[in-house]
Amino acid sequence: MKIDRHNLRILQALQTNARISNLNLSEQIGLSESACLARVKRLTSERYIRAFLAEINLDKVRHAEFYVNVALKRQDARTSENFRHIINDIPQIVSCVKMSGEFDYMLRFICPDATDFNLVSEQLLANEAAAISRMTSHLVIEKTQRFTGYPLELLFKD
Repeated sequence: MKIDRHNLRILQALQTNARISNLNLSEQIGLSESACLARVKRLTSERYIRAFLAEINLDKVRHAEFYVNVALKRQDARTSENFRHIINDIPQIVSCVKMSGEFDYMLRFICPDATDFNLVSEQLLANEAAAISRMTSHLVIEKTQRFTGYPLELLFKD
């Protein structure tokens, strides 16, 4: 599937407001409603659009956010698979990325408070199957730039 200017504009509009009506989207993009809807369906079926989600405003609820760097004892496939399986069962871990460099993974925790984070991280460290050699945590004090979407014009540039 080619990402032409119409598809790019659809993606940009939907990442800003996934609840936009097809009528408003078609008017904004400059396509008929049926053509616009067909493109959205194709972008979804081709997995350019993975999901339509609501972004919850965490400022409205009590929470503590931590970014945690994790180094594993070993870098083999089985150790990595065990680690990923273990963290998938921890609801406070909302994202995980495998990284290059000094640490193997970076985790993002959303917890009710620092006490909960401490309990969960201590349990994770104590779990021998997780094979963690070192963990460093960083408390988020303030978000200075909110995520407002990907720079799609740059990412789809020829």
